Amino acid sequence: MTDAIILGVENTNDVQRKLINTSKKRVLIIEDIGEMRLMLKSLMTSMGYSDIDVEPSGQAAIKRILEKRYDVVLSDYNLGGTIDGQQILETSRKNYSQDHSTIFIMITADTAYESVVSVLEYQPDSYLVKPFPPAAFFRRFERVETQKKTFESINNARKINDFETMESQAKSVMVQYPHFASQCLKVIGESLYARGRYKDAKSHYMLITQKSKNLAWAHFGIALCELKLGTIAAAIKKFEHTISLSRHFLSAYDLLADAQESLGNLEAAQSAMLSVLEVSPRSYERALRLAQISMRLEDWPCAEQAYSRVIRLTRETSNEKVEFYYDYLKCLTNMMASSADNSKLADKFKRTLIRLRTFGKGNPAAVSNSFRAEIQQYLARDHLGEAIKSWKQWNRLIKSGHASPLSDAQKYTLKKRLGLL
Repeated sequence: MTDAIILGVENTNDVQRKLINTSKKRVLIIEDIGEMRLMLKSLMTSMGYSDIDVEPSGQAAIKRILEKRYDVVLSDYNLGGTIDGQQILETSRKNYSQDHSTIFIMITADTAYESVVSVLEYQPDSYLVKPFPPAAFFRRFERVETQKKTFESINNARKINDFETMESQAKSVMVQYPHFASQCLKVIGESLYARGRYKDAKSHYMLITQKSKNLAWAHFGIALCELKLGTIAAAIKKFEHTISLSRHFLSAYDLLADAQESLGNLEAAQSAMLSVLEVSPRSYERALRLAQISMRLEDWPCAEQAYSRVIRLTRETSNEKVEFYYDYLKCLTNMMASSADNSKLADKFKRTLIRLRTFGKGNPAAVSNSFRAEIQQYLARDHLGEAIKSWKQWNRLIKSGHASPLSDAQKYTLKKRLGLL
């Protein structure tokens, strides 16, 4: 494979000569297949890049990308774990960890990606479908670099929040390069919105939709302006229309849920989060939002399924928290209180309780919460004797300092429920 790569490089010396100061630029390669990692690193090295980080997993890549700025990110789409390349792109753009000058190229074996990339909210600068020859990679990379140079003045203004310059530069680029009109119109809308000119931004986006009715980002822009202008019902309609045009426009679901929740429409907010999880099933943040809304609705089965997903997606990662387990146990307890057959639920409860106590064993508050949940579960099932045994064990751990103490009022209430007074 190396010989083939070198041969491809020899045929693209004209591309290499155009690259300047590449040795000082940082590259991140995210790929779970070892052979592909080596190939991508060889391609970048052949163009003069030397500061290259490589990560095989999405979780590790996100940690890197939030801690360090990269000039180039090459990411596989399907990384085989709980985080895929699209989530990495979304995280980096939403958190502004990688500014607009960063080159982000998605690499995928999934040909279906070609049919959805144009309507994705967070679009990579380019993408390549495996397998591809080195020459195709170099051509695509050069094309992206040319575009980045065209938008360099806009991106520099964006970095310092000089939104007026962003707008004027975007207008200049649009005149000089008409094929970049869509990107420039986006920049102008972004600039107006960032400066608090919500009515002007709304008018700008509306003119765009009159000429091009199916541009999801323009309808989304109108919805954002409606929110700022306090017209929540109109914003909801626009978010729904955005989703109808592009089911992959994930922020539209999030803000639709926000808008519905602000009006007290919890069922509608729950529905929005259920829909977005069909499109983005690996997002633990959205699963957590669904779980929390469902708990407020006392929709325990839905909350239980959502927390189960949260736990599965965060286990043994930096996002794992004892609170997830405790709230999951609450859901199971409430389900057992209204179910005739509790055997499966009780088994889930036991497994989760073991994990909670293992994960939170060094945290006295987590230990106490685990016993509180266990006792509530026993009482919900009318297993008073087991609840009393659990309390005695908990009390011993409190005395030894391994579990956080209860207030006198809490202890009195608990003993009363257990019939120990």
